[in-house]
Amino acid sequence: MSRQKTIDLVFSLAREKNGFEILESRLANIGSPQLLKTLLECAVMPEVFTHDSSEEKLWAKYSDILLAKAFENLGLQSEVIRMRGDSADVHAKSPSYRIVGDAKTFRLSRTAKNQKDFKVESLNSWRRSFEYAMLAGPMNQFPNSSSAIYRQAVLSNVTLLSYAHLHFLIRFFKPGIGLEKLWNIGKTIENNTGSTKLKSATYYWKAINETVVDLCGATSADLEKIKKLDQKIVRGLGDEGIRYWEGKIEEYRKLTKEEAIRRLLKADKIEAKIDQIKKTISRGDLE
Repeated sequence: MSRQKTIDLVFSLAREKNGFEILESRLANIGSPQLLKTLLECAVMPEVFTHDSSEEKLWAKYSDILLAKAFENLGLQSEVIRMRGDSADVHAKSPSYRIVGDAKTFRLSRTAKNQKDFKVESLNSWRRSFEYAMLAGPMNQFPNSSSAIYRQAVLSNVTLLSYAHLHFLIRFFKPGIGLEKLWNIGKTIENNTGSTKLKSATYYWKAINETVVDLCGATSADLEKIKKLDQKIVRGLGDEGIRYWEGKIEEYRKLTKEEAIRRLLKADKIEAKIDQIKKTISRGDLE
């Protein structure tokens, strides 16, 4: 299923009561070749989805489904958890351990990402009795210098992986490969480096790169090819986003003055704010 067909499907299912179940069933038999491509594309939230909309939330669940499928391709049994609030989105297990996972997607137009956007400490607490925890996200959205995110990941032993790394692991995975070394990367870094490097993006991703290459018996050149493919896909999705917003500009230029004012009032929720003030001051307990 192409990205555009997936976007169309999300639009059609977003307000259906069983939308998630239908989407999950459509992806139940996704093969490795399609999964490899889709993992890299799902990292970018479509600009066409309104912020905090039903479509945006369903796309987030879509990325969780793909993460669960990634776990399955790495030899684990997995499921997407439907409960809200204080829980990781994906649970997986092998015969010897259990792991929780979370998949992050971001709009390319999104700015000012911070620690709360990645929820490393929350994911650590959500593992409960599970041995391991991991977070998947777009490589280009992780901090590229010094960040508390890496220190949190190391000290809580939460493994951060990009979708490109997941793509690589699935591409070169062989049955029987144990992944505990990857899930324990935080402990390894903590035991082998000084405290001043715990926040270093360069140091963290160097450890991740070396670990996934070693586990799969592949080469650094193999990993670099996938990273370049990821960058190519992101540039293409950037063009997708730019076309969408350029189309919006043209649409706005054609609006009448009255329609433009109406949309601006709606966007700023000014009338709704006035109504709320009136409701609040009319309450009897203010007397």
